[in-house]
Amino acid sequence: MKSISIVTAAFNECPGIIQLANEWLAFFDRHPDISEGEVIICDDHSDLYQYESLRDSFIGNQRVTILRNEQNEGPGFSFQKAISQAKYDWTLITDSDGQFPIDNVNQMLSALVNQEADIVFTYRNRKYDNEFNRFGQKVSNQLCNSIFNSKLQDFSCAFKLVKTPLLQSLKLDARYMNYSLDHTGKLLNSSAQWIETQVTCRVAEARKRNISSEIKRAKNRFLYIAYLFFTQYLRKNRVIF
Repeated sequence: MKSISIVTAAFNECPGIIQLANEWLAFFDRHPDISEGEVIICDDHSDLYQYESLRDSFIGNQRVTILRNEQNEGPGFSFQKAISQAKYDWTLITDSDGQFPIDNVNQMLSALVNQEADIVFTYRNRKYDNEFNRFGQKVSNQLCNSIFNSKLQDFSCAFKLVKTPLLQSLKLDARYMNYSLDHTGKLLNSSAQWIETQVTCRVAEARKRNISSEIKRAKNRFLYIAYLFFTQYLRKNRVIF
């Protein structure tokens, strides 16, 4: 039997995140191999009516914790805040946009039956995004696997199941959109046992962003990967721990 904390970060995601949280709770209730479950959502200073709608939907529900940043801090910061509050044996990291159906957890738990591990990484059957961003993710995957000497099929996939004490011991430092690279890299550096399994994604339209937004995202991704490269280099040369 597993006990699981689901953590996510949300910014103006109502009403979708409310529906998702209820789906997650219902999944806990009907799953024979999950003894206890909770949902922790860190609201990244959404519009007040959005936050209040989320908060009020779960007043009195002891299985749902709603956190709120005093100002917009970015998803990386928000995930770290949510992770710190997890109280069960395993923590499931997932996005708040609903791209990962909760039934994917069945595949992750089955993988753990076949092979003992502290981390279950996942790779997506398909990425619903524009061509520019998919290309960036493909290049990032190759670069990050080279940096960490790993062979993950989807280095940037946010959907992960990790033993909670291990996850809470990590010193995470990506504030904005590189949080999935940060989580994966830090977990690999922990030397904990891991496995990887495929998950499905809900069909979604390719995300439309203006060119300046795409350039900014690409720049941030490049800078963070450069940071990963140099920190790994310094670590291998015993300059840093």
